[in-house]
Amino acid sequence: MGHGERVRPSKKLKFAVKDDHRSSAVEDENSFCLDEGDDDSRDGEKEGKRRDFSKLELKPDHANRPLWACADGRIFLETFSPLYKQAYDFLIAIAEPVCRPESMHEYNLTPHSLYAAVSVGLETETIISVLDKLSKTKLPKEMIDFIHASTANYGKVLKKLLQDEVIARARIVSENVHGSLGFTISKTAGEVETGHDGLLNEAELAAAAEEKETHAFEIDPAQVENVKQRCLPNALNYPMLEEYDFRNDTVNPDLDMELKPHAQPRPYQEKSLSKMFGNGRARSGIIVLPCGAGKSLVGVSAACRIKKSCLCLATNAVSVDQWAFQFKLWSTIRDEQICRFTSDSKERFHGNAGVVVTTYNMVAFGGKRSEESEKIIEEIRNREWGLLLMDEVHVIPAHMFRKVISITKSHCKLGLTATLVREDERITDLNFLIGPKL
Repeated sequence: MGHGERVRPSKKLKFAVKDDHRSSAVEDENSFCLDEGDDDSRDGEKEGKRRDFSKLELKPDHANRPLWACADGRIFLETFSPLYKQAYDFLIAIAEPVCRPESMHEYNLTPHSLYAAVSVGLETETIISVLDKLSKTKLPKEMIDFIHASTANYGKVLKKLLQDEVIARARIVSENVHGSLGFTISKTAGEVETGHDGLLNEAELAAAAEEKETHAFEIDPAQVENVKQRCLPNALNYPMLEEYDFRNDTVNPDLDMELKPHAQPRPYQEKSLSKMFGNGRARSGIIVLPCGAGKSLVGVSAACRIKKSCLCLATNAVSVDQWAFQFKLWSTIRDEQICRFTSDSKERFHGNAGVVVTTYNMVAFGGKRSEESEKIIEEIRNREWGLLLMDEVHVIPAHMFRKVISITKSHCKLGLTATLVREDERITDLNFLIGPKL
């Protein structure tokens, strides 16, 4: 038996286990050939224990509840439950989908998914309460502790951030400060809370409606990516959220652009936009919609709400033409206010505000350009964009495309994709390059 044949059973141990009985069978069946695979055998035993649900205590009315919640953060959803739709909407807001076969969907709670949940207004106790109401079993203490640990630091404390060397070096001290700590203080309106009617209602928006006092300090624009990365759960665990108060932006000129009367976003598109504009500001983040679900209308709608200059990035010249067409199809933008910048088409919009549609490559290219292209790219780099709209945003973490984020100045970043997956496992970089999944 060759070496390649010997390692093959280890894959079965890891991926083919469905329950305790099959786990034992697989281990027994392959134990004779794992002469060098003690570690793999131990991994198999751990996997078997991880999928042991015998200690979960069912609630008396478990048949009416759609979820199975496990101590390791995994959640299983029965698609045949009458509460499937409400539970699905809630899980999409707080967890990452793992797989979705016909009868049972699997999700996983992660620090990033919980950060995204609290960033759109869900409170820690609301997440725990709704999960408990939907779960067939009593919520494991490990899951409750994990939710608390992943969300406890959201929106807290500037003083602690400035104790970190990386963030302290990135700070710009402004003259318009108050108090001994040197924070800028302003008033902001809170978000409107929506309650849970019965077992569950719309769960993605929840926050106090009262006016809140906001304390802030300024950081060097060139250090924004480093600061956001430093604040992620694997470092300081004070996740940041980027918001743009576009209604009170009097510095950047407005763009006269509205949705046309026939452009009516569907309910799921409106739901995505409500998470982006939930508190009257524009949140940076990522909207994931399936192919054919109208991501372009969502992007155009966002640009029409912000009404500032918009830089739209696509993956190739064909997509650039399609996006330019979509802007003209769904909005009232005039032809002279929108332009394309590709290797074959080098246009400029007229006036103080407009929409530029180009590719990631055209912006990130570091080689020699023609004189005309150099002038256009300098305008793109020097302008303050109200919205940076990125199609197929899962390509952004690649080194070349990351340059786009650093060399363009934008107040709000919106990523659109149908496939938030990468083989190089760098998809989590989007949490600090752009923002959480909305």
